[in-house]
Amino acid sequence: MPPVLRAPRRLPVPALVLLMLTLVAFCAQAGTARAAGSSGGATAPAGGSAILPSGPPGSSGGASSQIAVPRIAVPQVRSSGPSGGANAHAVPPRRRSRRPARRRRPAPPGRSSRPAITPNAGGIPASYARLYRAAGARYAVDWRVLAAIGAIESAHGRSGAPGVAAGLNFAHCCAGPMQLCAVRACGNVWQTYAFDANDDGSASVYDPADAIYAAAALLRDLRRQVGARAGLLLAAYNAGPGAVAQYHGVPPYPETKAYVSAGLTYIAGL
Repeated sequence: MPPVLRAPRRLPVPALVLLMLTLVAFCAQAGTARAAGSSGGATAPAGGSAILPSGPPGSSGGASSQIAVPRIAVPQVRSSGPSGGANAHAVPPRRRSRRPARRRRPAPPGRSSRPAITPNAGGIPASYARLYRAAGARYAVDWRVLAAIGAIESAHGRSGAPGVAAGLNFAHCCAGPMQLCAVRACGNVWQTYAFDANDDGSASVYDPADAIYAAAALLRDLRRQVGARAGLLLAAYNAGPGAVAQYHGVPPYPETKAYVSAGLTYIAGL
């Protein structure tokens, strides 16, 4: 005989109502979770706190535990100093401190103007000796200083070095037996003190008389600036009176020191 079909057991009304309310609440919560996931962040309920996961998925059994909250990248801000506060402004790049370029000091006037100083050990030619004494008397300077300069610069006119009898010296500045500056770069000394000592109608830096008298006039003016000491006069003739004044004596230039030493030795032997 066929089986007897029994009618399903009906749930009590209160239980049915409770089940329906549970389903409605579950659907509403699931809809809220979908809305939060689509907006990219947590939705704040009426209480003001965001729905955040409380643990790994499935730990609490609720739908809210499976919601992945995206992380927001927060830009790092450098500390404003030892206090640890944050600087809201961008930190400007450090400026490289530029050191001033070092200036090269110009060579002293007497350091490289002449070759090694070796005054001629021979006697003074008679014509030069007369000129040294006459020019020294005229300008009230020691003739021996003139003789020492003539010996150092040109061996009393007997040197075959460039600039003694013609042209300029190797430094392209001085000329004649007394090696007076004849160009603008070193002050045009010859042009200032040029003198026709032998009355031949022209002043020539290569003429012994003209050159020696011009050198004597120069020594007279140098004596007014540095004094009458032979060593200071020789130093001023070689390096200039400004260098002597700057160093309050013989400048520490190697050539000038050798120049003064050779001149004083020569003077002592006269």
